[in-house]
Formats: sequence, structure tokens, C-alpha cells
Amino acid sequence: MEPQSYTRVATRMRAFVRPAAGPDTLPMPLDNPALDGTDAAPLGEGLEGANLSKPLADFLQALGAKLDTVVSLLSQQRLEEDFQDAVEVLDIGVQGLEFVARRPFAVGDVLEFALVLNQYPLRLAAAVGRVDAVADSPAGPRHAVTVTRIREADFEAVVQFVINEERQQIREARWSR
Repeated sequence: MEPQSYTRVATRMRAFVRPAAGPDTLPMPLDNPALDGTDAAPLGEGLEGANLSKPLADFLQALGAKLDTVVSLLSQQRLEEDFQDAVEVLDIGVQGLEFVARRPFAVGDVLEFALVLNQYPLRLAAAVGRVDAVADSPAGPRHAVTVTRIREADFEAVVQFVINEERQQIREARWSR
């Protein structure tokens, strides 16, 4: 049976990188089920049956959004402490990605990635991958990486990110004609 091929999309995404022990190393879990919106209803839906005044419900929704922002900032600071390098991802799919970095990594290096899929609220995905190629580019060394290990939830998050980016690029192309 042939391996399934997945779409890749051009992007400009921030990611954090650190060396991994090996290609089969399980990446650090980066999700927070309390904040990702998949296990709980959005704040507005939870307030509908609470018999609160509209101004109070609006205030609580705004407060929730501000707390998401604060938690996102603190989480990004933590990532910067835990991971040694910040890179810019230029192309991504669930099978691999390309990124530029200030310093070159060698072909064969195995890296753990914390991919910032969304800044506010912070949405992350983690993966481990092997550097397959390095090329010079005006922005710095460009690295092609094949993903060797990714958790199922992170896989789904990257697939959803790629689909959303493709839709956005199609809309932009349609309106620019």
C-alpha cells in the first residue's frame, strides 16, 4: 500500500526548535484542553442559559478573551525558555515543513518543533522531524524537514491549519482578480 500524500501550504509561522533524542522520540505535549475550545463550549454559549444581563455577559466574554491573551503571552515566554531556537516556517504539511533559521542545522539532525498555529489564543502543535536538506536563501539557511513523529491531536491541528490556509489563499486569489 502506498503512503498517503498530504497537501502542503506556504505560510509564515513562528516555531520553536530544540534537538530531539531520535526520530521516534515522542514530542512534548503542548495542548491545553481547557483553552483549545474542543472540549468545552465557547464562553458565549455557556453564558446563554445563565440568566445574566447582556452587559455582564459581554464583560465576562471580554475578560475571557483578555485572559486568553495573557495565558498566550506567558506560554510563549515558557516556549522561548524551553526551546533553544526560534525559526520561521515557510511551508508546512503533516508530512514535513521548510523553515529558515539564523543558524544552520545539519542534514540528519533530529529536531523537536513547537509550531505556533495561532498566536491569540495560543494554539500549538508539536512534532519531531529530521532535516533532509539545507539550502542558502536570502533570509538565512532554509531547511527541509520530514516529520518522523507527531501525536494524533497535533496531526489533526496541522491538517486543520493547512485547510484553513488553503481556503484563505483561494479567497485572496479570487478577490485579487
